[in-house]
Amino acid sequence: MFNTRNFTRLCLLIFASTLSHYAYSSDAFPARKNYPSVQTISMLELYQKRNDVIIVDTRSNYEHSTLHIKNSINIPISDFDFSSRVKSLYNDKKRTIVFYCNGYQCEKSYKAVMKARRFAKVSDALAFDGGIFEWTRQYPQESVLFEQSPVEPAALITDEEFEKHLLKPKAFLKRSNENCIVLDIRDTAQRTDLIFSGFEKSVSMDNTLTLDRYITDSKNSNKALCIYDAVGRQIRWFQYYLKQKNITNYYFLDGGAKAFFKIPYKQLHDS
Repeated sequence: MFNTRNFTRLCLLIFASTLSHYAYSSDAFPARKNYPSVQTISMLELYQKRNDVIIVDTRSNYEHSTLHIKNSINIPISDFDFSSRVKSLYNDKKRTIVFYCNGYQCEKSYKAVMKARRFAKVSDALAFDGGIFEWTRQYPQESVLFEQSPVEPAALITDEEFEKHLLKPKAFLKRSNENCIVLDIRDTAQRTDLIFSGFEKSVSMDNTLTLDRYITDSKNSNKALCIYDAVGRQIRWFQYYLKQKNITNYYFLDGGAKAFFKIPYKQLHDS
């Protein structure tokens, strides 16, 4: 006999399941909609197949040396020889290539798949967009932090620890005075505009020699470090470097230069 109550309950369950799936695919992984042709691999599947695929880290050398998936190969997507290195790697190993980057909002893994298809003629490629932080929390024994593995969970910087050093643009501008050494750690190609018109020190995160000099200056002069990047993502990696150096007196620009230049000049300088 047809039961209206059970049928209604079933419809609600199906509807809830559909909403849940939509939220997972659209909200949890917002970049996927921009790359519908890119096939992804889940964290569990990558773990199960980690010895049967080639795992390629598409991030910068600095990010890779800080934290990466164990046995992954670093080929930054920004490198001019990215396609030729990927092609050579695939021809040598003849295995599926899995590209990864920082996480849900990072598009480098998707772009790497597209680039591998078009320029390296490698169609057997997937994107892992679960994120290095989530991977490390789930599989610390398959992760490397500053050449150490397994990674101790306590060694990972929490959101709370990161956020307590963030300053909104107006507060960052106020803090960046003679009592602060301002560092612009953006990539050279990203430095189209300077917030302080040369008052800041521009330095790449890969240039540890210069970075260490500024850190030493900060210690000796008892000045804080005021640091900004392009969109507020690179600073998260730089924080690991500061932690390793036992630096605690520093501030980050929340949202990076992009967030700063979005705010009208008058609003930034109003008291």
